[in-house]
Amino acid sequence: MSKAKIGVIGAGWWATEYHIPNLKKRDDVELVSVCKLEQDQLDFVKNKFNFQFASIDYNEMLSLSPLDGVVIASPHFAHYENAKASLEKGCHVLIEKPMTTNSSDAESLYELAKKVNKEILVPNGFNFTDFMPKAEKYIQDGVIGEIKHIDAAFSSSLVDLFQGIPLTESSNHTFQPLASTWSDPNKGGGYGWGQLSHMFGGVFKISQLQAEKAFCFSVPSPTNVDYTDAISVKFNNGATGSFSGCAFVPKDFGGTFYINVHGTKGTLYLDMEIKRERLLIRLNDGSEIKDEIKEGQGTMAYSTENPINTFVDICLNKKSINHANSEIGLKTVKVLDAVYRSIKSEKVELV
Repeated sequence: MSKAKIGVIGAGWWATEYHIPNLKKRDDVELVSVCKLEQDQLDFVKNKFNFQFASIDYNEMLSLSPLDGVVIASPHFAHYENAKASLEKGCHVLIEKPMTTNSSDAESLYELAKKVNKEILVPNGFNFTDFMPKAEKYIQDGVIGEIKHIDAAFSSSLVDLFQGIPLTESSNHTFQPLASTWSDPNKGGGYGWGQLSHMFGGVFKISQLQAEKAFCFSVPSPTNVDYTDAISVKFNNGATGSFSGCAFVPKDFGGTFYINVHGTKGTLYLDMEIKRERLLIRLNDGSEIKDEIKEGQGTMAYSTENPINTFVDICLNKKSINHANSEIGLKTVKVLDAVYRSIKSEKVELV
């Protein structure tokens, strides 16, 4: 049986709790190389997960043995250099969200991936559910007509993380989230990069629109990253958008994620909050289309196992659909780049 040869750059909290264990579930994956900056922690990860090779230098890691794909779960600001080097080695790349932390780097990776004919997958777990592609198909089939407005919200209980305090939920994990990744404004910290990348990944998947202008008000954390975001967007087809992000949510709740898409023929409601789960279309003629989302299968069931499985299939040249590809990743980074510029300038910014 052919096996996908996989490397991991950034074997910290998220990778060791989720990505690597999910890779280990498959018998068609070979864990070849791993990179982590701290030598003692690197040795621990190598031995625990039976990687063949390990290095504290990602360039050396990429040269130790041929790879089909690389999982990049390093801090946000390092995604670009890690992904660029991996693509240049001829590897498919799974890049944790956000794909990069500025538009220029995202565009560079997008073009490089096309040039070397390799895939970029951003593991937005919600995009790989069964209900997100259904919502996309309804919209692209013209069921609700031309999109005129989108309103969406994403909230999660991360007040601790965005002020540099260890995440309560990770107390019994192998590693803790690196505080600076989330709470340092100079290293891609903040609610937008850390969480609204989920929301916009979903928005751009189902709508296939592109943002042109953005404005944002924000409440800062003690470390001066955004706790909240109130965003207005103008899209390329003339539609408007209103988007909300908030870290002030009680623990053990699962948070809020909904997308409402308003068109000339009706409105699509996709809600993933616990006890509110629904995919519903109300049409102007009075009819409705309903798709069931079972209770607990929305935000409470978030997982990156489906994205990991899709990535492995891509590496094995199996037929698969990338629900969070480089185009979606690029659109997400571009609008968030404008959002952060708007927070600083207090003006509308071009995307």
